[in-house]
Amino acid sequence: MSDNTPRQPRIGVYLPSYHLPEEAPPDARALSDYARRAEELGFDSLWVIDHLFVAPPSYRVAYLEPLTVLTIAAVATTRVQVGTGILVLPLRDPVVTAKALATIDAISDGRVIFGAGVGWDPQEFAACQIERKTRGRRMDEMLDVMTGLWSNETFSYTGKHFRLDDVALLPRPVQARLPLWLAGGSVPGGTSKHITAQKGYAPERSLQRVARYGDALMSAYRSVPDGDATWLRQDRAILDRLLVDAGREPSTLRHTIQDHMYINLTGSDDEIRERVARFTYKPFEEIAPYYLLGTPETIIPKLQARLDAGLDEIAINFIDPDPAQLELFARHIRPQLRMN
Repeated sequence: MSDNTPRQPRIGVYLPSYHLPEEAPPDARALSDYARRAEELGFDSLWVIDHLFVAPPSYRVAYLEPLTVLTIAAVATTRVQVGTGILVLPLRDPVVTAKALATIDAISDGRVIFGAGVGWDPQEFAACQIERKTRGRRMDEMLDVMTGLWSNETFSYTGKHFRLDDVALLPRPVQARLPLWLAGGSVPGGTSKHITAQKGYAPERSLQRVARYGDALMSAYRSVPDGDATWLRQDRAILDRLLVDAGREPSTLRHTIQDHMYINLTGSDDEIRERVARFTYKPFEEIAPYYLLGTPETIIPKLQARLDAGLDEIAINFIDPDPAQLELFARHIRPQLRMN
C-alpha cells in the first residue's frame, strides 16, 4: 500500500552570525547553542552568510567570518548539514579555501554543503585587490581547481588566473563530492517598483554555471517579487534546458532559495518596522514586498508558493537573532508546509 502522507519540505536556517557595528558580536557559546537548538527542532541544515564589511544598501549589520562560524556549527551538531550560503568565492584563494572546506567536512563526518557565488559589493573586491569585472571567470577557474584538488591524489591546472603543478591536498573531503550549490537566477527589474536589477549581473551566465558545475541552484529572496514565484519557475525551465544540452538529467539538480524572515504573532507593524530597520539600510516600503514578515498566517502562503514552484529546500535567515524565532517557526509554520 502506498503512503500518501504529504512530504514536509527541507528547511535550513542561517546562524545569527551578525551584529550591529556598535554592539558586541555573538560569541561561540551563543552560536553553538543556536545550532544545537535548530537541530533539536528538526531543521535540516545550518548556513552562514559571507560579507567582509557592512554592505550598504543591503545590510546594516556586520557578519563574522563564515568558515570560522561553520566550524562552530559542525562541532556543536551531529545530524544537520552545514553550508556556506553563499561564499563569495572570487575574493578567496582556491587552494586555501579547498583545504578549509575539506577540513570542515572531515570534522563533521561529511556534512558540508559548498555554496558559492560571484558576489557584488565593490568595496569587498577593492579591499581584496581583485578586479570585480574578472569575478565570473575567476570563479569558474576556482571551481575547476577546488573540485580537482578534492578528486585527485595530485592535481595540476593552468588557467588565466591560477596555475598549479602536481599539488596534493590532504585531507580530501569525507564525501566523494561536496554538494555544490551555486547562487544565481533572476533578480528581476521592472516587475516590481521596489526591485531593481543588479548592475553587471547576468542571470543567464549564472544558470549556465549551475548547469556546468552545480548540484543545486540557490535563488535569492529577490527572485520572488511581491510573492510572485513566476521567476523561480522561469529560471528552472531555462536551467532544465541547459542541463539537457549538457547531457545531464534535470531531475538530479535541486532548486533552493535563501529568504529573510521575521515572525511576529501579533502582527504589530511598529515592531516589524523596528526589526527591519536594525537589519538593513533599505526603507521598509522597499523591503516589505520580498522579506517574509509578520504573522504565520501571512508568511505560510508565501512559503508555500515557493514550494509549489518546485523548490526542494528553503534556507531562512531570521533577522532577529533571538532563538525564539526558531521555536515560532517550528511550532506555527513548518507543520503547515507541504511538498508537491
